[in-house]
Amino acid sequence: MNQPKPVAQAPVREPCLSLEWLTEHCDGPLEEIAKHTQTTRAWFARIDRLDVFIKWYPSELQSSWARIESEISGSNLHPAIVPMRRAVKCSDGVLLIFDWVSGESLVHGEARNRFASLPVVERAQAVQRVSGALAAICDAGFMIVDWYDGNMIYDFQAHQIWLFDWELCRDGGSFVLEMDSNYGSSKLMAPEEFVRGSTLDQSTIVFNLGRYALLTLPELAIPLAPILAQATYPAPSGRYQAVRELAAALKDALTKGTVG
Repeated sequence: MNQPKPVAQAPVREPCLSLEWLTEHCDGPLEEIAKHTQTTRAWFARIDRLDVFIKWYPSELQSSWARIESEISGSNLHPAIVPMRRAVKCSDGVLLIFDWVSGESLVHGEARNRFASLPVVERAQAVQRVSGALAAICDAGFMIVDWYDGNMIYDFQAHQIWLFDWELCRDGGSFVLEMDSNYGSSKLMAPEEFVRGSTLDQSTIVFNLGRYALLTLPELAIPLAPILAQATYPAPSGRYQAVRELAAALKDALTKGTVG
């Protein structure tokens, strides 16, 4: 009796290293972005004839930083959030591949000064776009951490602001500060962000956004005073309790003749 021939099994390919995958799939050279720490790495590249931004997280951060970044950037929460195109798991971690967007980082003084000199109407549109994006992230069940100028890119030709880099955000609506001060820029931070043991929640982000609106639109400080005073009230209980509430108030004020 003839025995059936065994079916040949395709060899199982072990996940490759991240740099191996990038070398194999990139259409040209990788341009690594200088970072202060090697906890993560990032590159500009071209894959499948598309310009992309790539960020690598080591295996130990896949279920924390990389997951949070993927869920926020890959869920189409808001058109101002730089979208993640795909995630590639490798033997040494995961690669997150984002659309490449035009513009300049507002963390740099020259770009920040150029942005500050734009017409007030254009800056007001940016404030509305930023507030809508932050509200969408909070509505999706995340607590925003470490949002400041360094998380924003402005496209001066398209008149469009982009937001990115959400790895330090947390699940849920609040967390207890376990450091002497929170991450972020001191010019935007709320009083409770400097007190270890404080509970940070959406009212904290309300303060951050209120400060951002004031610093971005100083010539509208008087007409926006009732809104910004409530947003930046020293005690969290005196502020808007949800980012969505502040975003709606700003949109209403900025589209009803406040901006001339």
